[in-house]
Amino acid sequence: MLLVGNASADDMIHITVYGDSLTSGYQLQPEEAFPAKLDRKLRKVGYTNVKVTNMSVAGETTADALARLDRLIITRPDIVILELGFNDAQRGISPAIIYTNLVSMVEQLQKNKIIVVLVGARGSASLGYEYNAQLEACYSRIAKLDSVALYPFVLEGIVGKQDLNLADGTHPSAMGVDVMVENMYPLIDGVVRAKYEQMRYEQQYQQQYQQQYQQQESIYEQAPVPVQPIP
Repeated sequence: MLLVGNASADDMIHITVYGDSLTSGYQLQPEEAFPAKLDRKLRKVGYTNVKVTNMSVAGETTADALARLDRLIITRPDIVILELGFNDAQRGISPAIIYTNLVSMVEQLQKNKIIVVLVGARGSASLGYEYNAQLEACYSRIAKLDSVALYPFVLEGIVGKQDLNLADGTHPSAMGVDVMVENMYPLIDGVVRAKYEQMRYEQQYQQQYQQQYQQQESIYEQAPVPVQPIP
């Protein structure tokens, strides 16, 4: 377990949840939403240098999210939990379009040195086996192509359980969000640990560079200045 006390602003790891109503806290109190509960989980296990922000929007499709991606990037998160595709599937949007939009987002995030955790979605049974197989393949293909962490299905362990869903039978209840957090936590924990190790390595490298620079400056200052003979 990584226990980081008295963390400075430079040490903070910023996680942003960027998704739709499944993670936005639809019909729940703000403190019951997935980002808020994930933040509390991380702090409970000892991460005092991690902050989770909620940028999920109910009704968001992959196209909607792609269109506002600049507003996410400008906040400079370290890690983005990308949970999208549910509303696309609800509308029967082609998996090829979903794939293209997700790949574009992943590429732009990675270009800005942001780590991506991709969370998969599934369509309803009425869409048919072929559609759902293609949709599921979208996420696994992206994870392989772009080396991102993948959590295959956002509602794993929640679907069909009345107490874990709201009355609509689609969105997670507060108890359902608890299950989401616990199920996803091992993957997120691994990503946070990797980011922390990367930050520590970069800090050590910077410190070594500064020490070497200071040593060189000291040598130059101590070296005698050659005296030019008077002609």
